[in-house]
Amino acid sequence: MKDSDPLCCCEYFNNKNERSHMLGCCCNCEELDLCCDRLVTCNRVSCEHLSKIMGSIHDRFRIPWRGGAKQISFDSILPILVQPVLMYLAALNVWFTIIIFFITSIFLWYMLYVFVCKSPRTKFFFMWTIVSVFLLVLVFEVYVVPLLEILPEENIAFVIIALLSLFFIYKTWTRSKLNKVNHSDSRDDLYGNRNKATETVCSVCRKRVPPRTYHCSICQTCILCKEHHCLWLDCCVGEKNQWHFVLALFFSFCALFDGAYLTLTSVCHPIFVLEYMLVPDDCSDVYHDFTIALCFISALYSLLVAILVLFLLGQHCWLISLGYTKQDWLELPTGERRCGGLWASRPYNKGFIRNWINFWCSRSSTSCIEG
Repeated sequence: MKDSDPLCCCEYFNNKNERSHMLGCCCNCEELDLCCDRLVTCNRVSCEHLSKIMGSIHDRFRIPWRGGAKQISFDSILPILVQPVLMYLAALNVWFTIIIFFITSIFLWYMLYVFVCKSPRTKFFFMWTIVSVFLLVLVFEVYVVPLLEILPEENIAFVIIALLSLFFIYKTWTRSKLNKVNHSDSRDDLYGNRNKATETVCSVCRKRVPPRTYHCSICQTCILCKEHHCLWLDCCVGEKNQWHFVLALFFSFCALFDGAYLTLTSVCHPIFVLEYMLVPDDCSDVYHDFTIALCFISALYSLLVAILVLFLLGQHCWLISLGYTKQDWLELPTGERRCGGLWASRPYNKGFIRNWINFWCSRSSTSCIEG
């Protein structure tokens, strides 16, 4: 068969521009053979080898299509396949719950290592966020609410908070494009009509940029007042979307904690504390029914994620109060980070109240440059 012949639905041209067939997806993988050899001989598998393996998997992960097999993103599909299985296994009994939560933590750390090495622009963590939100809301509305332990107004309040969280997550993601420095813009476009601050030169793209602008190795562009690149939202957080991100963290924490609280007080035996606060007391019999166990697992997952989100929210609020961005903080010497950076040099600090005013009113690059 010649390369010029039309492709059937299961054929494609691989990354070496060779004609291949989907049935041969597990054959002739030199990178995988080399990786297995290194593991057998107790040698370390480098990021380069992992990158080649992930590249081969990504190239061969296809579905039949008219005119040739179509490539689909393996890292985007993986959370859709893995998360429901993990939730099902975790709901079987208490030991499975402990094991699955532990394995999930190790799995996510390993995926972080693999994808940062191979494909920093991965959609894996973004899809993990979407699937998590979908599954948690699905379990809450389909299984928890019908237990009739939750008042209608409590469910309405939860839905409103969850929608606010999704709204600010969406705004964070859409406005991230505004953080990118367009080097073709004029100086007045970059700084506005006020006094122009001293320019700096990006060490990566070698172009002049406003102060407090950092190059993102994942987005491959310069970001105004870069905070960090959020893998879970697949976007950079900077001047134009930072306060949307902070509100997204706040409402996400409220929604996660509220959902976990309502679920635990529904599936566990609750008691009253201080005569008006209902708290879960005895959860020992939740595994007697699979549906109840599934609700309990979703509540535990929500609670753990809520704790992490609260930690991130507190960290961002502290840095805003000090007049730092996350990137400014990371560039500080280790000694200056002691005592939370209180004794470090803070050239953009204007005081607690003024820092927060600038944060909420950051509509132009000048607010970031002037501090």
